[in-house]
Amino acid sequence: MSVLKLALLGKELSHSLSPELNHELFAILQKKINPKFLECSYERIELAEECDFAQWIKTAPTNGYAGANITYPYKSQAFNLSDKHFGVSSLIDSANCIRFENDQVECASTDGAGLVFSVLRKHPAFDLGRYHLVLIGAGEAAKAAVYGLCTRWMPLSLTIVSRDIAHAESLAEFCISQAPGPSMDVMSIEDFLHAPPEEKQRCILQCTPVGQINNPGNLLSGFAWHETDFAIDLIYNPAKTEFLQEASHGGAKILNGAGMLIEQAALSQMFWLTGLLSDSSPLSESEYESLEYHFSQFLTL
Repeated sequence: MSVLKLALLGKELSHSLSPELNHELFAILQKKINPKFLECSYERIELAEECDFAQWIKTAPTNGYAGANITYPYKSQAFNLSDKHFGVSSLIDSANCIRFENDQVECASTDGAGLVFSVLRKHPAFDLGRYHLVLIGAGEAAKAAVYGLCTRWMPLSLTIVSRDIAHAESLAEFCISQAPGPSMDVMSIEDFLHAPPEEKQRCILQCTPVGQINNPGNLLSGFAWHETDFAIDLIYNPAKTEFLQEASHGGAKILNGAGMLIEQAALSQMFWLTGLLSDSSPLSESEYESLEYHFSQFLTL
């Protein structure tokens, strides 16, 4: 029996529902794309150090792995250890997906596209050009997200808010280097919370692990939300983080990270099965709804 053997690599993975999701995805995509694989194996593998990650990559093909998803804190290292870089990974120097083919490591980044597809799936008329974009966090997830969003739309302004100002400034320099765009600001969490009220129509994107089921909290606790705001959290478990709860109570539209996870996972499976990246979602509306319903059974509400 031909098995598509996959893994999720990172730290603190107990909250992840990627194995459950990818098994359901495989049942949908395998028949349409690559019927030579009859079964999918997908496991969580926690790696304590960068050297452990590098060793896993080195030995994975001989251990039968076809590829892996990469999460915190190894996305940059995944890019650096790859022989071939596909799509936007070569522009953001980061990868959340690797594939082993012909003694080479191939990598891609499906996070940004997954976010864009998930937003448009739920809000087809969404236009970031009407919003002031605020990123909470300046790590690899934020970098992929801002690149995906701002290469499709140009926001009215961009503010990067982080507990680490050096990381925020580095991300701001990256954004400026890609293309001259809207006005940009870098702020600490405290400065952002105490700044004078600005224009409404803010799209605030929460890109940190704060709020996960095993890391509760809300970096914007007490923030003055407005009904014209749109709050997006990349976290999917719990389904409604403290960040989204406060935003909803303030009248803002909200969206969690479940759709992004589904869309980026579908793009990753396309990459593993074909070696190609799709420029649209591989999932029909009915397929997406089926996955969303199945996936929701595992979430903490």
